[in-house]
Order: sequence, then structure tokens, then C-alpha cells
Amino acid sequence: ALAEPLAEALSLWKRLLENPGVPGVRSPEQTVSSLQLLAALFRLQAQPLQALESFLLLRSLCRRLGDSAGAAEALGQLAGILLQLECPSQAQV
Repeated sequence: ALAEPLAEALSLWKRLLENPGVPGVRSPEQTVSSLQLLAALFRLQAQPLQALESFLLLRSLCRRLGDSAGAAEALGQLAGILLQLECPSQAQV
């Protein structure tokens, strides 16, 4: 029941973040939290590819915001998913 709204949310985030630079949002910190939550929900729903996309968006946003700790956390999550998908060579950072 959650798959459709999550897919729609991912689509909206991709559209918002497709342009370079910091997106025009009210609270970048809240946007980061929303993307973290979206990725976690995809993981809980056993949808690793969508979680991967979400963490890629999160990493991109954190880099744009100058949040190196957030970008590193996203990279760690990406590596974990790639290992789960048995793609160890892509998981190397």
C-alpha cells in the first residue's frame, strides 16, 4: 500500500533536484531529513534500487549544501545497499 506514494515522492524529489545548485526549499535541513526517511522506507519495503536512488539524491543534496558528514553518511548507505545487491566493486568508495 505504501509503494505507490513512495514512488511518487521519489519522482517529485528527482524533479526538484535535477537542476544544479541548492534547490529553493524553505528548510534544506528538513529536505535532507525527508530524503533520509524516504530512503529508509524504501529499504524497509525491500526496494533496494529505489533506496539507492534516494541515497544518491541525498548525497547530491548534501554535497550542494556543503554537508560533508551528510554526504559521507549517504555514501555509507549506498555502499551497504550495493553490497547487499552483491555489487562489491561498485561499493568501493
